[in-house]
Amino acid sequence: MELLSQRVSIKLALLLCVSLGLAACGKVGDPLPPVPKAPLIVNELNAIQRGTSIVLTFPLTRTPRSSRLAQISIYRLIEPADAPLGLSPESFDSRSTIIYQMPGDAISAGTSVISYEDPIALIQQGPSRLRYAVRLVTRNGVAADLSNYAVITPVTAIAKPPANVRAAVTQNDISVTWSAPAANELGDAAANVAGYNIYRKSDSGLVKLNPQPLAETTYSDRTFAFGTRYEYLVRALSLLPGETLATAIESNDSETAGVVPKDTFPPVAPESIKIASINGIVSMFWPSNPEPDLAGYLLYRSEDGNAPPERWLKLTPRVHTPTTFRDEKVIVGKTYYYQISAIDSSGNEGPRSVAVAETVNP
Repeated sequence: MELLSQRVSIKLALLLCVSLGLAACGKVGDPLPPVPKAPLIVNELNAIQRGTSIVLTFPLTRTPRSSRLAQISIYRLIEPADAPLGLSPESFDSRSTIIYQMPGDAISAGTSVISYEDPIALIQQGPSRLRYAVRLVTRNGVAADLSNYAVITPVTAIAKPPANVRAAVTQNDISVTWSAPAANELGDAAANVAGYNIYRKSDSGLVKLNPQPLAETTYSDRTFAFGTRYEYLVRALSLLPGETLATAIESNDSETAGVVPKDTFPPVAPESIKIASINGIVSMFWPSNPEPDLAGYLLYRSEDGNAPPERWLKLTPRVHTPTTFRDEKVIVGKTYYYQISAIDSSGNEGPRSVAVAETVNP
């Protein structure tokens, strides 16, 4: 019996080994390569002149698979205006200077447009050419290749910014005015001014209000709301030699003019009021007022057409919105005088209308 028990144990052990062996005999595939990181690529660096600055912009896309960004380095090379346009990255690296380093934490994920403004000094002796490039550096210290070059030769005949910017509120618009610049930035000639662009500040930045360059030193902004603060600035446009307004260069920003428009403008008095009486009731109707912020009307009655305004009875305890009214609290045979005023959504009550009179008919 002991020998039989030993044989059974051996068989069970062998079966267990075979079972485990079969479970481990599944097909093993080839090892998968690691998922590569999406590169941080900058290949659309652009440079424009605005007044005494060069504004650099470039789009940057950061996906969840992008390498973690430590910083963006911005390089500038000052070179002769007639230097060859071709330049190797090695030569640019050795001759250029890092003018700004933007921390990666300051750049949000997704796609955004990065902007940097490089102040420059305009000189009378003739402009040098500026060559820019940017380079991305990851958190593990790996520096990407240089971006494309953005090459620009600054123009010196740039007008100073407009002065005396003012904003005044009317019922229908905010009127912005300014003075033309008297000179160029170098002060060596009369101002090179071909027009103006006006901007309004918002939470998302500057919004240009004029679709085409302005020839006059005034602008009417009708896209506003009472009670909201607005700030305006203006830039002069300077023409390049032989060019058109499409390629004009903007000046530096003017000083801003801020205003909080308040609605202090009452509606006009209602006109063309019609009145009639029948069945002991006085009925009136009139055309609607033209104001876009009209809230309604207030009606007044008196038995004396020459009574002062404070002695007229107010018939409407609340703002009356229809352009009709029935006065049923009258006495047959008596003559009543009526006046109507309009009131807007800000509570401004306009002047009363010319009085109309009617004798109550049975």
